[in-house]
Amino acid sequence: MDVLKELQPEAHGVLIDQNAIVMKDGALSTKMKELIAVSLSIAVRCEPCLKIHIQRAIKAGTTNDEIAEALAVATLMCGGPAYVWSKKTVDEETKI
Repeated sequence: MDVLKELQPEAHGVLIDQNAIVMKDGALSTKMKELIAVSLSIAVRCEPCLKIHIQRAIKAGTTNDEIAEALAVATLMCGGPAYVWSKKTVDEETKI
């Protein structure tokens, strides 16, 4: 069961609405925003977030090379553990 969706539909709706507003093209493209979300997902070690943002980034036209650079930036900012932790998921989702 999706607890938030079932028991707090208004709160769930706010999250869905916020995602739609924030991730649409603006000063930054959706593709760029998804790459940022990929890097932040690595930084906070949220594997489900990483998977969905890699998938959305690819859907927005991101290449594997661009995802690899986002991984490099996250590693630069978060150190080697960010690379080790995220490598398997990045490999699986990008089919590298």
